[in-house]
Amino acid sequence: MSRSSGRCTGSARSGRAAGIFVGAVVSAFWFVSASAFAAGPPVPFSASGPILTIDTGEVKPAGQSGRFVVRDRHVTGTLAGSIGGATGVPFVMTYDSNVPIATQSGRVHARLIAGVYEANVEMASSIGLTPVPCDTPDGATCIATPGGNFIPGLLLNGNMNFLSGATGHGTVAGWLIPIIDAQGHIVSIAASLLTISGQWSL
Repeated sequence: MSRSSGRCTGSARSGRAAGIFVGAVVSAFWFVSASAFAAGPPVPFSASGPILTIDTGEVKPAGQSGRFVVRDRHVTGTLAGSIGGATGVPFVMTYDSNVPIATQSGRVHARLIAGVYEANVEMASSIGLTPVPCDTPDGATCIATPGGNFIPGLLLNGNMNFLSGATGHGTVAGWLIPIIDAQGHIVSIAASLLTISGQWSL
C-alpha cells in the first residue's frame, strides 16, 4: 500500500512540474507575442536638421602620428520630421574618434539622444563637397564642378540603431563646414545638415 501511494505521489508531482513548465512556456510565448504586437510593424522614419554647436571635449595627440584621439566631444543641433515633428527637437551627439589633424577624416563612434530617443551611431567622416555654393573657385575653399562651385567640408555616412524610445535601425548621412583654428582643430560649425532614416517600430 505504501509503495503504491509513493508512486501516485511521484506521478502527481511530475504532473504538477510539467504543468508549471508548460505554463511558463505559454506565458513567455504570450509575452513575446504581445510585445511584438504592441510594438507594431516596422515603418519608415526620417528626421534631419542642422548641427549647431561643438564643444572642446577631450582631445589628445596620438604620439607623433599627426592623429588626435577625441573622447566625449559633444555636438548639438535639432532634428525635425519623424522625430520632433515639424518644429523639431534638440539633439545631443556624444562621440569618440581618432583622426588625422590634416583631414579630420576617420571613424566616429557616437551616442545620439533626441527627446525620448537614444541611438548608437557608427559613421565615417571624409573630405568632400558640401551642397553650399560659392562664387569664385580657388581650388581650396571653393571648388569648381560641372554642376557649379561648392564649398568643401566633411561628409558623414554610417549606420545607427535605436537603444530606447523605438526599435529599429537606419542610416546616417550629413555634411558640415567646420571652422578650423590655427592648430587645425575644429572649433565651430559654419553650416551643416544631419539626416537619419530607416525603419522603426514604436
